[in-house]
Amino acid sequence: MALRYAMVLAAGKGTRMASERPKPLMKLCGVSMLRHVMRAALAIDGLERVVVVVGHQADLVERELRGYPPDTCEIVTVRQPEQRGTGDAVSTGLSRLPDLLPGVGGSGSEVTILPSDTPLLTSATLSQLAKAHAQAGNAATILTMQVADPSGYGRIVRTAKGAVSGIVEDRDLVGEEAQISEVNTGIYIFDLAVLPVAVRRLAPSNSQREYYLTDTIRLLAQAGYQVGAMEVTDVHETQGVNDLPQLVEAEELMREQILARHIQAGVMMVRPETITIDAEVEIGRGSTIWPNTLLLGHTRIGQSVEIGPESSLLDTEVGDGSRLVRVDATGAVIGAAVQAGPYVSIREGTTVPDFLVVEPFSLLK
Repeated sequence: MALRYAMVLAAGKGTRMASERPKPLMKLCGVSMLRHVMRAALAIDGLERVVVVVGHQADLVERELRGYPPDTCEIVTVRQPEQRGTGDAVSTGLSRLPDLLPGVGGSGSEVTILPSDTPLLTSATLSQLAKAHAQAGNAATILTMQVADPSGYGRIVRTAKGAVSGIVEDRDLVGEEAQISEVNTGIYIFDLAVLPVAVRRLAPSNSQREYYLTDTIRLLAQAGYQVGAMEVTDVHETQGVNDLPQLVEAEELMREQILARHIQAGVMMVRPETITIDAEVEIGRGSTIWPNTLLLGHTRIGQSVEIGPESSLLDTEVGDGSRLVRVDATGAVIGAAVQAGPYVSIREGTTVPDFLVVEPFSLLK
């Protein structure tokens, strides 16, 4: 029976982030990069299991993965004791997946491999990649992108007939390879039966003395397996976040996407460029968000609610039909049809009953 798995590589330290926080746990719009990637992975149709490879500060990363609902597919972690490259990380992750025998026509079972630093990646793109992989009958399919400046990326090398023959990392480029504009995103689908065979043949014969997962593409192509590629439509989805400037840029793009999603779902935004909404905030139809408002964390807003201007809600629940003007609330539950403000502060743990009118300049605790 064909089975479908995913593997997320989250063992890296991320020294360029200039932070003690592990790179996968750096946040965009209130949510770690790892959870953004997990959201895309968990939407894969028919997924049996997600294996997350952890390493640097493994305890913290494993803690981030707790709390998924019980109906979520199985999520397991495996520790990479020493970070010796992506090939070594995948070899470690394969220990938590079935060991299949390669067949002439492919096993039909597959594993999607994802880096933990592409927080803008969407489930729609992963679905398209899976479809392209299955239709072509590939042993491996790479998600690629075209960029004006390919420096820093691994290049997709093709034969004269256009077939994928390998990936060359930026630091190992030779001659005209540096001019190739089609680059690797670090996102792949492999036939699960052939991947372990290729990984076992990896050798650290590169300038970094690491085991590159990218080398499996050359090994499979040389062995006669069919390798394909699909070019991503929106390059922002797959651009890795490796330092703080890239993190800020990615967060701004995500913020725009979040606002657009809520507007399309029936939420009115007044001067949306001044509004900040975190990724896991929920807002009901017919609500209006006024300027200079922050909705953060796990805030949940009911229907036909007005928030702002100049309000800040963190991990707060607001019932239908309430109106909050210049309200600051943290960890509170605000009932339906509440009128509050301006200049009201609601302390953590406070419950505001339905229909209450909260006078200006009030402190509720």
